[in-house]
Amino acid sequence: SSGINAEWPLRPGEFSVPYKATGKEVFDKVTNTMGLRETWYFGLQSTKTTAGQMWIIDEKRIVDQVYISDDNKPVQLNLLVKFYPQDVNDLIQDITKHLFYLQVKDQILSRIIFAPAEVCVMLASYTLQAKYGDYDPQKHKVGQLGNEQLIPEQVMNQYQLTKEGWEQNVINWYAQHSCRSTVDRDREWAEMQYLMIAESLKMFGVNYFLIQNKRGTDLWLGVDACGLHITEMDSQQKPKIAFPWSEVKNISFQDKKFTIKPVNEKTEDFKFFTKNIRTNRMILQMCVGNHELYTRRHKGDTLVVQALKQQAKEEKKRKQVEREKLEKERRMKEEAMRQREELEFRLRKFEASARKANDKLQRSEEAAEILEEKVKLAEEEANLLAKRATEAQQEILRIRQENNKNNEENLMLKEKLQHVEENAHQAASKAEVGATEAYRLKQELDNAREREKDARGRLMEITQQSVLHDKADILSYINKEESLSTVKKKEELVQQLESSRLEELKANEEFKTQLNSVKSTLDALKVDGTPVEEPIEYVDEDKYQTLRRITAGETRSRIAFFHSL
Repeated sequence: SSGINAEWPLRPGEFSVPYKATGKEVFDKVTNTMGLRETWYFGLQSTKTTAGQMWIIDEKRIVDQVYISDDNKPVQLNLLVKFYPQDVNDLIQDITKHLFYLQVKDQILSRIIFAPAEVCVMLASYTLQAKYGDYDPQKHKVGQLGNEQLIPEQVMNQYQLTKEGWEQNVINWYAQHSCRSTVDRDREWAEMQYLMIAESLKMFGVNYFLIQNKRGTDLWLGVDACGLHITEMDSQQKPKIAFPWSEVKNISFQDKKFTIKPVNEKTEDFKFFTKNIRTNRMILQMCVGNHELYTRRHKGDTLVVQALKQQAKEEKKRKQVEREKLEKERRMKEEAMRQREELEFRLRKFEASARKANDKLQRSEEAAEILEEKVKLAEEEANLLAKRATEAQQEILRIRQENNKNNEENLMLKEKLQHVEENAHQAASKAEVGATEAYRLKQELDNAREREKDARGRLMEITQQSVLHDKADILSYINKEESLSTVKKKEELVQQLESSRLEELKANEEFKTQLNSVKSTLDALKVDGTPVEEPIEYVDEDKYQTLRRITAGETRSRIAFFHSL
């Protein structure tokens, strides 16, 4: 056995296969490992074959096609897209779409497929959508997108824009993908949008080979899903003539001469020449494979394709259910967070009210204590004044008794008595005032205690109302979530899908306007003196209008035109 190191865009894998294993056996092992069912689009390629970079032939042994070193190191094979569909919407499996996306993106960035600057910006925005999901202004900023190449180097060099400037232009369009519709913009959606834009490029899915006509003029032969295209050397984007597969009956080559027999037997054969037999073999592989895909499309779906479509439909439905479930969980989480924030706000408000009431109660208690002290002092002063008044009365009685004993001392005693009476009168007045003040202070103390009692009652009422309201809100939220019916969810889903369809139609109509907007912005930053690359004419003539134009007329007239180039 020998080692085969098969590498595809997802991950590399190493297999041990028998020494006599054919290319088909290795190919089946790789695709089965990946779960790839749409195998007719793919092939294995090696840069270390006996004839250079070639596609591995299914029927031949691997050891007869690749170079095996003396130390028996594993041979590296690359799983690549070999044939392209006429419409990328014909792709069924998600893994097939993903592999197409990765290869087409690499071809655009390496300029194997030409795309003008404005299209590169749009495609890069979908690359970000596929990698990061919906736009988040907090995460997706200039300088925070890693070192991934978004725009081809040759395109960047033609404009007075820094890398950060290009990133900002891409991010501006990236942000619009999430806000134009409520449809979930997942990776599969973004990659399909990328492919649908890329397939409008005139070099998409075309394999070019250098050929010559009878006059020895060097020309490009393009082979793709639609047929054969002939272009001049100075521009691969402007095909002169084309031969659709519906006009081709048989394909063969002999030495360096390649012959294509038209369906119309009265028409002469379409012949051209190459510089070596290896090129003819590659052309034959590409023509046969593309012609088989053309025949498959016009015969209708096979049982395998029908099964794949049914499986893809079920998988899409399952993912839709999962997305709806995740969306529902997200909405429930957001609602729970909103409820939590609302409850926390109400709790803070309640705590502030409780603190305010507690402070007021504390001030009332302090005021009551002060009034109690004043009452106590007033009562002590009143008792003291009363005691003094009693002592003054006793002194008056004693003086009167002494006055009866001695008349001579009567006048003096009268004066003294008058003086004492005045003092007693003043003391009595003060005692009366003290009693009045004590009564007033006692009334204020009673009022303060009543206010303290009211404050405590209001505090208890606020506490009970907050608890009752919180319980009622939580019960109401739970009952609301449980009351959603299946019919309502179906109606919402139908409305969502219809809204999505209308928005997608509107987005497609706006695509040309968006491209013109990006182009006008970039044209203002064009570096003077740089060569102007040929723009792809989206408005005047698209890829398929060009195809209809260059296939017009009879086959014989197009063959004659080819030889006249």
